[in-house]
Formats: sequence, structure tokens, C-alpha cells
Amino acid sequence: KAFGKILAEKDAIRTTIAEARIEITMCRQLCYLAAVMADEIGFKAAQHYIAMIKVAAPRATLKIIDEAIQAHGAHGVSQDCKLPGMWTNMRTLRLADGPDQVHLMTIAKKEIAAMTTGKNSLGRRISGTNPNVEKYGKFSHVEGGALYVSGGGKPSKL
Repeated sequence: KAFGKILAEKDAIRTTIAEARIEITMCRQLCYLAAVMADEIGFKAAQHYIAMIKVAAPRATLKIIDEAIQAHGAHGVSQDCKLPGMWTNMRTLRLADGPDQVHLMTIAKKEIAAMTTGKNSLGRRISGTNPNVEKYGKFSHVEGGALYVSGGGKPSKL
């Protein structure tokens, strides 16, 4: 109890619980997607999906544990509470499979490759292109500036 009410009856705590449920469900779905893609196209081709869950799940877990610590106040960091140990163990586990930066580079390489080969043109189709970019030659002086033009071909070396 806090201020005469059970914590679960407080609006702020309920919001935190709802946010945690959303994070957990998103991670479960991403994990399922990575597993399905690994089964369908093989682990090598699904490497970026696997990297996504390796980043997302530990981040979400740490965030949820941190929110629980916050909700418990000083007790949340005391020796009588299991939350500090959970946070420490999770932080260690987050590094066990390699730092996030390594996984993020795997994801970024795949995204950039898909974008430059035209395999991932959904964003361009949905958001469209700014006609002024092509009309006034914007970004033509920038390496990779071709990505901003409606064709979106491979970046050229200037």
C-alpha cells in the first residue's frame, strides 16, 4: 500500500503495467517473426531479424525492471528487494551475446542493402518523394544522394 491504496489501484502504476504488457507483446511477436524467418529462409538470411530481437528483448526487460524499481521507491534498490539483482543480471545478459552496436550494425547493413537494391521500396512508395529534390538537384553533391531522388538507385561515387 502507498497513500492508503494498493499500488495496482494507482493510475500511474496501471499505466506502467499496460506499457510493460505492450513491450512484452511486441518482443514476443518479434521473437516469433525471427523464428519463422529462420525456419523459412534460413538463419543466415534471417540474421537481421535475430539481431533485432537480441537488441529489443533485453532493452525491454531492463526498462520494465527499471520501472518496477521506480514504482517501489527506496525499497526497489534495497537489499531486501530482488529487483536490483534482476536488473544487474539482465544488464550482464544483455552483453553476453555481444553489444547492441554489433547487432544494430547487422540490422543497418541489411536495411541499407535492401534500400539500395530496391527490395525495400515500401517507404518510398508510401511517403513519396519531394519533387523539389529532383527539380533543384538537391543532394546531388552528396555521396549517396541518388537515394533521395525518385528512382532511388544505387548511390554513385562522385
